[in-house]
Amino acid sequence: MEEFVTNSALLAGHLTQQCEKAIADQKQSAAELKNAAVQIGQGVASGRAELVQSVRSAVREALSQEIPPAVEAISESGDRLRQLADQLQREQVSAASRVGAVAWKSLVAITLASVVIIGATAYTAWNNVQRAQRAQVDAQVLEALQHVAITSCDGRPCVKLANDQQRWTRNNDYLLVDGGSGKPTAK
Repeated sequence: MEEFVTNSALLAGHLTQQCEKAIADQKQSAAELKNAAVQIGQGVASGRAELVQSVRSAVREALSQEIPPAVEAISESGDRLRQLADQLQREQVSAASRVGAVAWKSLVAITLASVVIIGATAYTAWNNVQRAQRAQVDAQVLEALQHVAITSCDGRPCVKLANDQQRWTRNNDYLLVDGGSGKPTAK
């Protein structure tokens, strides 16, 4: 058992040495990694600065090449827009004059149509007045026929008039049919 304890102590001592050596190696590796990380950081920083500088100079160069053509294109677009605005204004003036002409033509057409309608209405009214006057005469004749008996005497028309009917003063052959007085005039 002594031998076992001795071997165990030797093994423990050897393991301790190995652990200390491993710790020292890890510390050295950690320091080297730290140095490498610092160097990489510095390299990245310097690379970043160079990249930023390169990008800035590339952007400046690109802008210096692209801005003059863009300004020229904008200028040409402005000229075209002015030309289009002038053309639009000319067309607007032309359209306004055409609208004015159409308005006058419409006014003349409406006036002529109104005159025709008024004339047709006046003619229709005059025609209706004439018909009304004829209807009034027809009504008077129908009223007069109520006081007369018309029949056929041996195939010939004959009229029976009352003797006491008033005669027309201008022509005694005609009796005045007037239900008012009933007094005859001279025969």
